Order: sequence, then C-alpha cells, then structure tokens
Amino acid sequence: MMKLSGTIKWLLFAGATWSSVLSAQTTVSGTITDAGTRQPLMGVNILVQGGTSGTTTEGDGTYTLNVNQSPPFTVVFSYLGYQTEQITITEGNATLDLAMQEAAMLGQEVVMSASRLRQRILKSPVSIEKMNLQFIQQAASADYYDALANLKGVQVTNSGLNLTSVNTRGFAAPFNSRFVQLVDGMDTADPTINANLGSILGPTELDMESIELVPGAASALYGPNAFNGIMLMNSKSPFEYPGLSVMVKQGFTSSNAGGAFGMGAYGLRFAKALNDKFAFKVNVYYLKAEDWTANDYTTDRNNPDSPTDLSGTPNFDGLNLHGDETPIPINAFGIGTIRRTGIKEVTLLDHNDAVTRKADAALHYRFHDDLELIGMYRIAGGSALGQGYTKFAYRDFTSEFYKLELKASDFFVRSYITFTNIDKTYDVGALGALVNERFNPTVRADGTGWATDYVTAFLGGIPNVAPNDPTAARTYADRFMIDPSTGQYVPSFQDVVSEIRSLDYQRDPPGSSFYSKSNIWHSEFYYHFSQLKWAEVIAGGNFRRYSLFSKGTIFDEAPEAGSEPERFFTNTLGGYTQISKTINEKFNLSASIRYDKMVDFDGQFTPRVSLVYSPDANNNLRINYQTGFRFPDMLQQFIFFPAPGGINIGGVPSVGSRYGIYNGGLWTKASYEDFAAQGGTLDPTTGAILSNPGNVTLETENVSYLKPEQLKSFEIGYNILISGKLLIDVNYYHTWYTNFLGQIRAYSKAATDHRGQQIDAGTLWAPNANSPSELTSNGIGIGLTYNLPNNYVLTGNYNYATFSGEQPEGFLAQFNTPKNRFTLGLGNPRLTRRLGFQVNYRYQDSFFWESDYGSATMPSYGLLDAQVNYRIPDLKTMIKLGGTNIGGNDYRTNFGSTFIGQTFYVSLVFDEFMK
Repeated sequence: MMKLSGTIKWLLFAGATWSSVLSAQTTVSGTITDAGTRQPLMGVNILVQGGTSGTTTEGDGTYTLNVNQSPPFTVVFSYLGYQTEQITITEGNATLDLAMQEAAMLGQEVVMSASRLRQRILKSPVSIEKMNLQFIQQAASADYYDALANLKGVQVTNSGLNLTSVNTRGFAAPFNSRFVQLVDGMDTADPTINANLGSILGPTELDMESIELVPGAASALYGPNAFNGIMLMNSKSPFEYPGLSVMVKQGFTSSNAGGAFGMGAYGLRFAKALNDKFAFKVNVYYLKAEDWTANDYTTDRNNPDSPTDLSGTPNFDGLNLHGDETPIPINAFGIGTIRRTGIKEVTLLDHNDAVTRKADAALHYRFHDDLELIGMYRIAGGSALGQGYTKFAYRDFTSEFYKLELKASDFFVRSYITFTNIDKTYDVGALGALVNERFNPTVRADGTGWATDYVTAFLGGIPNVAPNDPTAARTYADRFMIDPSTGQYVPSFQDVVSEIRSLDYQRDPPGSSFYSKSNIWHSEFYYHFSQLKWAEVIAGGNFRRYSLFSKGTIFDEAPEAGSEPERFFTNTLGGYTQISKTINEKFNLSASIRYDKMVDFDGQFTPRVSLVYSPDANNNLRINYQTGFRFPDMLQQFIFFPAPGGINIGGVPSVGSRYGIYNGGLWTKASYEDFAAQGGTLDPTTGAILSNPGNVTLETENVSYLKPEQLKSFEIGYNILISGKLLIDVNYYHTWYTNFLGQIRAYSKAATDHRGQQIDAGTLWAPNANSPSELTSNGIGIGLTYNLPNNYVLTGNYNYATFSGEQPEGFLAQFNTPKNRFTLGLGNPRLTRRLGFQVNYRYQDSFFWESDYGSATMPSYGLLDAQVNYRIPDLKTMIKLGGTNIGGNDYRTNFGSTFIGQTFYVSLVFDEFMK
C-alpha cells in the first residue's frame, strides 16, 4: 500500500506539472505593417528574447507566436532595413499589431574586423567594407563572391569560372598569399600554397550572413599573412536563422572564345533549434558548368605586343599553347633559337568542367545566453583551372575543416584543423612538354632527337623536305606525333596524354600530376578585458603547425639519391594586445602590438597606432600608422620544382644550401645569355669557362636566403553621413615595402645534383628571393551610398593606385593593379511589395600585368551586371533573373587566363521563414 501510494503521488505530481506546462502556453498574434506605407510586411522575424520560440509573418503581414512560457517575456521583432522593436508581453493570448519604422541603417552597421571590438563602421580606425545579408541577396553576379568586385578598394582576378582571387591595394595574383580569408574564424588558405581558392571554400550562398573586408595591412591583429588585407566571412547561426532553405539556379554561359554552355547550381540548408540550449545546421551545395576557354594561340608570351602574327616563326611561345616554353639555341648554320611545337591547352585538358562541391554541419550548444560551444565540420572541393607560373588543372581536390570553439561576448577559444587532399591535379605546361618528349625527345643520348631532326631537315638533309623552310622542318620533326599528310595527331596521341596526366611529377617515369596531403593545426584565444573601465583592452595569441607532404612532386622532401619523401613540419607562434581609449567623447586613440615567430626566421614585431576624431556622430576623421609583415609561404620556403622558366627553389637554408646557388653561386641572366649567344660555353660539371669568343664578362647574381617581407603604411580617411541619407567615405594611403618577396632568374656557376641526377653548370634557376630595393604604393579610395526616396539606393566608388620602385634585373614585383577603377550601382530591394532589382557597372583602366607566366598590357574593360527579383509569399519563394557582362565582349583579368564572357541565370530560393 505504501508503494502504491507513492506511485499515485508521483503520477499526481507529474500530471500537475504537465498541466502547469500546458497552461503556461501563451499565444501572441497580430499584423505587422510598414509605418509609412501601411503595407503588410512579409518575413518579419519574431523571436522570444533569450529563447528559441519564434515565427515570421505571412504574405499579408499576419503572424501567430506560440510560447511555452508564462508572461512576462519579451518579443523581438526584426526586419532588414527597419528598426528592431522589443515589446514585453504581460498577459496571455495577446493581440499585438505593430507598425515598423524604416531604420536609418546607413553608417550604423556594426563590425568586428577592424579592431576585434564591436563598433559602428563609421568609427572604425581603418578603411572597412561590409556586405550584409541584403547586399548578398541583391547581388547581381551569379556568385555572391564575384560581387566583392563592387566594393571600394577590391580587385578580383579570375583564373576560371569558379576560381576567383580577391586582392586589395596592389600586387594582385591568381593565387594571393598576401590576403587572408577567414570563414567563421578559420583560415581557409590551402596549406600547400598558402592562398585561398575563392568561393569554393567559403560558406554556401544560403548560409552566408555577412562579409567584412579590411583593405590594407592587418598583421597587427591577425598575423603574418594579413599583409595586404583580410576578409571575415560569417555564416548564419542556427539559433537565429532556423528552417529549411533550398536554392535552384539554372542558366548558361556564353563567350566568343568558347561558345555557349549550360550552368547549374543547387543548394540546401536546414537548421533547427531543438530547445534554448541546442541547435544544429546542415548545408549542401553543388555547381556544375563548362569553364571559360583559354584559346589565345597567336600571342607570343615573350613578345606579346608584336604588331604581326608570330605564330609561324621558329621561336614562337604561344600564350595558351604548352610544350613550347623552353628555348633551344642553335648557334650554328644561322638557325638561331627554336622551340618545340606547342599543344593547345584545350587538347591537353581531360575536360573543361568547373565543379564546386561543398557541405558542412555544425552543432551549437548554449550554456546560457552569453556562452556557446560550437563544433563544425566542412568539406569542399571540385575541379577548376588555376594559373601561376604555369597552368594548373585542379581535379577532384578536397579540403576538410574541423573546428571546436567556445565563445562569449568577451572571449573565444578555438582550435581547428584543415586538410588538403590533392592527387589528380596536374601541371598543364609540364604535360605539354612531356608529351612532346615522349613522341620525340629533344635530344637523345646518341645525339639524335627532335632538335637534330629539325636542323637536318632545315639544311636540306631529308629527301622530299624543302630546305630553309622552318615550317617544313617542324613538320618533319613532329612526324611521330602529328601525321604529316593529314596534320592531325596520331591515333595514340590521347592515350599518351592520359598516361602522362596520371603519372606523378618529378618521378620515374615522369608525369604531370601533383600530390599533396598537407594540413594546418591552428589554435588561438582572444579576451576582452571588459571589466576595465579606464580603457578597452584586448589580448590574444595563436599557435599554428604546418604538416606538409607532397611525395616529392612539389616540395624538396627527398633531394638525396635513393631517399624517400617524408612528411615535414614547421610552426608559427604569435600574440598581440591592443588598448583603446575614448577622450572627451570625440577622440578615440588605440595602439596595438603583435609578435610572431616562425621556424627559420627571426621574430617580428608589428605595431599599429590609430586616432579617430569625431566632432559629432556623423563626421569622423581617422588617421593610422601601421606595420605589417609576411613570412615566406610554404612554396617560397620549401619548393623544388623544375620549370621552363628555371628551377623553382625554396629560399630557406635547409633547402637552398645543398644546391650552392645562394650567396654568390649564380651568374646574372643577362650576362650569361649574352655569353651563350656569342658562343661561350661552360664545362657542365666544373663550371669552368671552356670558350668565350665574345670576351663577355660574366657577372655574379648574389641572392641571399629569404627574410620576411615588411611594410609600413600611413592612412588618413574621412567619412560623413549627411541627413541620414548620403554616406561619403574618402581615404588616402601611402605604403613602403621592404624585403619584398619575389623571384630572380639566373644561371648556376657550378654543377649540383638532385636525387642522384646531375644538374649542369649553366642551368637556369628561379630562386625565391627578397628585393634589395624599397617599393612604394599610393592610393585613393572614394565611396558613396545615397538612400534615395522610395527605397532606391545609389552606390559608387572610385579607386586610384600607383606603384614605384627600381627593381633588380629579372625581379618581378607583380603590382598588377589598374591605376583607375570605378563602380556604379543602382538598386531597390522593395520597388514594389514583391519586386526588387539591382544594376551595377564597373570599369578599370588598362594596366601592365607581370607574372612568372608572362607579362603584357591588359586592356581596359567595363562590365554591366543586373538582376531583378520577385517574391511569391504564398510559396515562400523568391525568383531572381540576372546576367553578368551584359552586352559586353570577352575580357581577361590577367595575362594568359581564360576569356570571360556573359552569364545569364534564373534562380529560385525557397526559405521557410522568408528572411
């Protein structure tokens, strides 16, 4: 009886508790309208403060919010472009109608990137650009990442359709290791090349919340690689953005170079808060398109400005031909320099698909409102075309990210690991050269080969081949690869190409495929001493470990004969602190300093000092002086990579010392080529001069081991907000660069060896090196945003950049930046209740592009992008119809890259909460 009585009591208690829970349910309902137009607002976000109960308004502005909680509680109403309202509910089953006021958001955006403190963008001590959710949704480009080109101070370089490199303040490159991209705090740079692979590794379009971009040095707070800028990409929290979202984007690309092809992109996001403590999200994205085409077969890489077509000449190096990069000097018989026959890029590619695949999942646990634990996994990859000193075909590569982070408003502790898996990517330039060699080696051990065949035919030594005819001589020398009677490749050609593509670079037999299984482990912390009232004080630090392995295809892992490649490691360690103080409510003075140390290099201090003067809330003058630095990237430190332009060699002593080329072991390129052109010869083993009929004086190229590159920068800027409608921001910067990192080309004085194979004296090398000269750049940026009546928004910016500094002969500074660029935009997200649009035009000057691949003047171009969108409330769907480079001709962002045409697309986005 006692036991039964206890059970009955427990059941009665449970029933009473459940009844209490049911009775605690409160319903709040009503209608939300625009205070000015009285039109209903669809998609207003409605949440219980501190909880997860929430809903959004329907197409007619009505809502019903069910809350398992007794009053009082606070309900938050938020909608992009409107003032957020917080209303306390004091009684159950309340009816609450609300007329929301449009917010004067211009200049009120909050950013974190400039000072690692929350502050209004107008109060930032440095120039900063931000893309919010509306900007991303209204982007006229087919990929939100490409819309970055419309921001002040931003330049984009496109290697291919899905591989875009972001750059600020000069020194652009298809792979930019001087610019950092952080996704939810994680550096997405590939550990092999220390550069980002564009939007491939960023959040999906459905999960992107905002982007903050700081042009210029950010090393003082973010470390070595934030040399020319940093971009923080923030994804959506599952607590704040729950629900199902689906995107389908279909369209086509069209270019004069390649024709028209279909394009499709698909995305799915699902997020759910299970309760006040636990939430999760999942994202999936897939893009498939035909990449842009690179088919310039008439431009000579070494003489790009020639007014005549040089493609039929013996010494022709075609821009998008491969296998013709290495000159073959024939000093006898008056023949001069010749080259192998180039193979078209499109012929060497296994396919020309641009593919992006990415997925991620995250678990969020809130201990309370201001303490959250996040675990995340992301995988991304695909296929794309890249360009450096040669062309790269990325094939089915993957990058994986694992992160664990504990964060609050005043601190975070995070640790993450990034893995890169590359085993099908190949060097298109090396592939062309190896295919040529497979069919007919340039020179065989017995003296025969392609070069001998060419010379013999040219001199009339081959029956039925016209003498003194370079075309006929080439046809004869190519006879094993190209059928002389048809001019077509022989039947075995594609089999040979496929076989060489599958073989590893620098192995036996040689192939063009790269291999890399490398990773980065990074841990960092941040703390804001908010309890201090006399100033804002922050501090932080990080440790990073690189683990590198390329199986000897990229890095100098096994230089000795008979040795096997082994994984190797290098580390960095850094820490920083910053103090900010507001004086008389008008002056904000901040100073920070950071220290970083990397194996093989001295430690580096990077201070920054800034002053912001705000005579009132709408006028702000900023002045800052900062320093920056960059440790050489992994390729610059550890590479060993034979290429037509010279053997690329890492510049740290552990790599460079064994080859004897640093610290006086090289002849200058100009003096040696003059020496060789006049018949001079060296003993290939000893380097002794065997003949010098021209009496040429060989000059020493003295290249030292690498040091970190450094900069000092002064910036002054001013912004003003006029009548809450017009925002103008102007800035000027002057930057000094020392120990700038690049490459020198020069010839070795003595022989050396690699994996037991002799490298002759007089071999062309391309050692990574620091410039002994100081470089300077200057720039001006002007940006404006004007909120016109009836929701129209006019935007525009202008950027001016120059570069100066004398460089040693052969040193490539690669500034690669137009002097003048501007962008204009007009949009209206709410032209009507359901209709919106955006139009952008951007233009840039012609400019000189300088790179290892080739140098030439890039023509100016202007681009018109536009989109119109229509919301269907009943289906919770938005349709967007858009196009890029509308009515424009093909253009290229860099020398040798693909020709970019037009993209036209229609997208449908379903959002369960229509945010």
